[in-house]
Amino acid sequence: MDEYDVAMLLMQAEAEELGVVFRDSMRGVARRTVLRVLEAETQVLCGALYRPDGGSQYRERGGKGGTGEKGSSHLFSRRKREAVLPDAVQLPRFLPPADRAPARAGRPAGGHGECLGNKGITKTMVFVKKPLLVFSLALATALFSGPLFAAGTALPVLVVTSAQPPETAGESTHTVPLPGEVRPLRVVDITRETHPAVKIAAQACAGLWNRESGGSVFTRMSEKDSHWMEQLSLQPDAIMNADDFLAACMTEFPRCVRYSYAEQQELLPNILTISAVLRAIPVAVEMDVQCENIVFDATVMLKEHDTPYLATKYVYENFVNETTGLAMLNPGYPTKDGSVWNPELSEDMNPAMIDFVFSEKLFTMFLVNGCIMCTEEHALVNDIVSVNPWPKPIGVYGYANYWMVFGGYLFEAQTLCAKSRNMGAIPTTVNNLSFFSTRREPITGPDGPKPNELEGIDYDPTKTYVAFIVGDGDNIEFMMGMRVEWFRQRAEACREGENFCPPLTWTISPHLARIAPDVFEWYYEMSRETGNDYFMLPPSGHLYAYPSSLDARTMQDKFVEATEADARLLGTNSTVHWEAFWRWRYAQNSFLPKYAGTDEGINGVFPVNVPYMFPMGTWEHNQFFKVIDGQEHGKIVLFRPRQWRGVHNGGAFLSKKFYLSPENMERELGAYPRGTVTAIYMTSDGGLNLNNSVMELVKILPEHIRLVSGDTAVQLALEASETIAAR
Repeated sequence: MDEYDVAMLLMQAEAEELGVVFRDSMRGVARRTVLRVLEAETQVLCGALYRPDGGSQYRERGGKGGTGEKGSSHLFSRRKREAVLPDAVQLPRFLPPADRAPARAGRPAGGHGECLGNKGITKTMVFVKKPLLVFSLALATALFSGPLFAAGTALPVLVVTSAQPPETAGESTHTVPLPGEVRPLRVVDITRETHPAVKIAAQACAGLWNRESGGSVFTRMSEKDSHWMEQLSLQPDAIMNADDFLAACMTEFPRCVRYSYAEQQELLPNILTISAVLRAIPVAVEMDVQCENIVFDATVMLKEHDTPYLATKYVYENFVNETTGLAMLNPGYPTKDGSVWNPELSEDMNPAMIDFVFSEKLFTMFLVNGCIMCTEEHALVNDIVSVNPWPKPIGVYGYANYWMVFGGYLFEAQTLCAKSRNMGAIPTTVNNLSFFSTRREPITGPDGPKPNELEGIDYDPTKTYVAFIVGDGDNIEFMMGMRVEWFRQRAEACREGENFCPPLTWTISPHLARIAPDVFEWYYEMSRETGNDYFMLPPSGHLYAYPSSLDARTMQDKFVEATEADARLLGTNSTVHWEAFWRWRYAQNSFLPKYAGTDEGINGVFPVNVPYMFPMGTWEHNQFFKVIDGQEHGKIVLFRPRQWRGVHNGGAFLSKKFYLSPENMERELGAYPRGTVTAIYMTSDGGLNLNNSVMELVKILPEHIRLVSGDTAVQLALEASETIAAR
């Protein structure tokens, strides 16, 4: 029995009655098992049941472990943070914002949570690494975020009110050069050896300068920056190091926010928000820089708000209406720390996207447990994303690189983080977005770059049609770096002749047209050079999100509308679509039919399951696509998910098929029934690249297998369905 047969037994809703009973009983056993584990671990997180003895790892607040002595305890410092635990046990619940217990001495009254227990002596516990705890917390998040095993069950709707937005909400605040206007260009070299606080200040200066004078400062931090200077033929009027640039910037923008990098690194996302709003340079006390006009002294003003939770709450209450969007920037937590709920601040902050925070005045935060229920951080995140002046659904810049579980970040798509279900990600951990977004007007409407004409193929039932799709185009860092090299390799191969240049479809972020229009145009220019490269929307259309988990009343229709507008911008009718594995039946029956299914909207959906190795349970054997009725009497083709992540023929039972060599992939494709229309979604996280995968595969494919673009695969699938129906 392979994984497909297991899926048919456990997940397929059309199974026989006995299979349904067996499936449901297995789900119940799994749920009860997980909940029993969680009951014990929730007691650890939200109220300890047991009474520690003198030699345990528990101690009274402020006491020394195991001794009962009183001592100082600096919670939430750069050391491991400690979670305050009530002594007794009670099921966790949220406190409404107005009734939250006040923090004592500038620290959260409930440590990591707002779980309420019976009165008793408050204990603290230093968390240790427990793989089981990590696993069950991940499952807990899924369980508490929605009914894990009840596909299609609607999530609770949070009714919110919104603050009156400022006139500039969601709009750029910068000044783009007038037609024909030439502005002096400074190129700033920021080396790896530069002090981290100086890097932050220099990036902030670049953002402020580009906000005031669009496209006037370009920072050179890596080889990719040199590439874009070459591609855009940038001729700098001055090349400066970070220190000289900072000195010039202090003259141009003589306003500072004072802070301590050593003592307040955890609060840097909040300090950056304040600085961007106040149009001031963040200057650390450790820097050899004098600033006479200190408009905000974080060493004083945040003294009583000295945790990420308290600082974020302070900034939200005082500055949110002056911001235009949301970003998540990691202040320096390691992404692979085993204590995912309590990582140690041990690295320097990556300064890459700080310039964009300043040019756009983004509200920046990073709450490690902001998506974990039964924590005050989660309650605050709910407040922030529910009441704000930002466009909805909220596109979150930066990256939520916390809570890595089984090799992936549990909340990177943002959708399942908050009760309002109104978020998705715009992954952007890259510098110079303030330069690209202010250098020229964004690309909008039908006047953008034109895609290549489709192949014009008629369906032949004796052929097998496969569309290869280069994934992860939603990640702006990939599009500014790795995918550039891939496209160069592709262009070089195409120069060798048609046999080395089969049709290939690339996912590309529609946000590039706004935040980096020169980069967006470069890809289309390269595609016209090959003549055989095409584009489609990346996961999951307008945002990297799980669309069917967005709020059904307020967000899903807006997401569909934005995605179809993005498709028209790209000149495509197709999108990659990610969903959590238990939501596919609802997505297929309720969400995907919202798309138009016409030439003016989305009519091709290429799904990816989350987690990717899990079966979806909605496909019959040898079924490669489905045709769904869309809006406007159109038709939508939903393809069966198939990924190719590496070529080493390795992996465990459930994941081995995603790491086939080109030879084994050729055998799989060759075994498909004639007349099949399908797609392969390629990602690089398992070692795959163009040269070791599809470029090798095309050399050995049998003649009856024809590679096509994604949009052409949609048309062929519709023709195939008509052919089958006519038989």
